Amino acid sequence: MRKAAYIILLLLLACFLTEFSLRLIQPEALQYYWIQKAYHRFDPEYFVDFEPGVSVRVKHFMDYFTMKVSINKMGLRGIEEVDNTLPQIACIGDSITMGFGVDDEDTFCQKLNSYKDSNGIKYQSVNLAVDAYGPSAIALKLKKQLPLLNVKLLYYLPSPGDDIDELDFQKRTQSKKHYNMFKYQFFMTKNSYLLLALKLSQEQLRYRFLTNVLEPILNIKKTLFSWKDYSFFSEFLMKKNISIQELQNTPVELPEGECKNTPTKFPIPDYILQSIDAIIDVTKKHKIKLVMPLTSIGNQTATCSQQGKYHDRYAYLLSLKEELLKRGVDIIDLNEYTHLMLDKEGRRNARPYYIYGDEHYTKLGHEWIYKLLLNKTREVLP
Repeated sequence: MRKAAYIILLLLLACFLTEFSLRLIQPEALQYYWIQKAYHRFDPEYFVDFEPGVSVRVKHFMDYFTMKVSINKMGLRGIEEVDNTLPQIACIGDSITMGFGVDDEDTFCQKLNSYKDSNGIKYQSVNLAVDAYGPSAIALKLKKQLPLLNVKLLYYLPSPGDDIDELDFQKRTQSKKHYNMFKYQFFMTKNSYLLLALKLSQEQLRYRFLTNVLEPILNIKKTLFSWKDYSFFSEFLMKKNISIQELQNTPVELPEGECKNTPTKFPIPDYILQSIDAIIDVTKKHKIKLVMPLTSIGNQTATCSQQGKYHDRYAYLLSLKEELLKRGVDIIDLNEYTHLMLDKEGRRNARPYYIYGDEHYTKLGHEWIYKLLLNKTREVLP
């Protein structure tokens, strides 16, 4: 009994010393994720939301980007407080809409701020997006937030990752065990460097196994004929004497056959369509014009589109597009405008529009979306 007590005491001491050391050293990679925890909070309804009144600067540990994230008193990303005396243009979605990777003022939603219609009426933009939000979380958030706002136009950008986000959401809502597991791990990793490090290590090991071991095995034919496309070490090594800025402008080269002549069909789960219907209903209830722009994360889709072809990462949104048209939803397929993605040399090149090594939109990418949405806004709010 005494021996067991000593072992437990030693383990607790080791954990305390490790926690203290991590807080003292603050490794860049860990600090990157730690700061992100600072502007997130647990929400009992949709699990994750933003922490009101927080302002932080996030620097990627590989220098891919830095971003300033400001959360106002209402818990929305933005550089000013909500003013309901003004009509509003709202944006909602996941990390693409939230603007992960760029400063507050560089998000396409913030760029829509102060829009004036032909009558000189000024609109305020409000960003309701939170990273990792799927349709179910968005439907719940709209039901809660729209009565507190003065929204006239809502841009909802569904994400290619909706199916993954929805699976996690369904697990947590249908199982008390999964709900509590997420809740407690959220609080523990928000307050402990050590537990955050352990969680990240587990996630990275799983990710590396799936992408660097399992995927090449499942695609053994492709691996044998295009062996250079797979490497167990490439993601851990940086090319010498090449800056991130140079890599950011290097034209995208995709393996042969990755761009397809015909789009792949993606079966949309019923629970996603039910949440989409709930979003449509709540906007109708509040007499808000709903527009759903479709755009993908990652430059592979845009590069294929520039060639007049399709990438599998866009399959979900193309299939969702058919369902939205059946429901009479006003959509903009932004993937039809990738020919406007030009680099400094005037070439069609999607690379500068996506963060290298991360593939969220860069400042230039947000400018591209903003210009397209500005044209739509002029159509809806003339």
